[in-house]
Amino acid sequence: MTVFETPRLLLRRPEPADFSWFFSAMSDPVVMRYIRTPMTEEQAVRDRIASWEVYREQFPNLGVFVAVQKSDGAFAGYCVARHVNFDTESTEIEIGYTFLKPHWGMGLASELVPVLCQYGFAHSRAPYLVAFTDPENQASQRVLLKNGFELFGQRKVYEGISNEYRLHAQ
Repeated sequence: MTVFETPRLLLRRPEPADFSWFFSAMSDPVVMRYIRTPMTEEQAVRDRIASWEVYREQFPNLGVFVAVQKSDGAFAGYCVARHVNFDTESTEIEIGYTFLKPHWGMGLASELVPVLCQYGFAHSRAPYLVAFTDPENQASQRVLLKNGFELFGQRKVYEGISNEYRLHAQ
């Protein structure tokens, strides 16, 4: 069931049949280069996906969403609108996205981010949204800046120091 969409993507909740795509993305060192250490154990990915379900039970409108192409239903990647690092004590809502390599350079991230931000603001009381990028990930930084985010500084999050971007509610 589609939760929201962009001109070329349908965004829906993960389903059990998506596991192979998630594993493909999360275990690929090229895809994960700027995100985190690749997860090469299937059980670790299964556990991560299970934790997403637990989070969604508590926050039904937030979490992880699968991005599939409207044209052919192909898995393009996934995105998040969630508390930072799924920390339910946090008041910050983070947006993020990961696309499989065949879908890079097509403008999908630039198309997704404004819709994802609208969704994040609509389903939270956050005064701003936060996004993190590896300091070397210039492509994602351009996407965020193009969509109204401002560089806030750097922050230790996940596995290292990231650039922190914020978009304030209008």
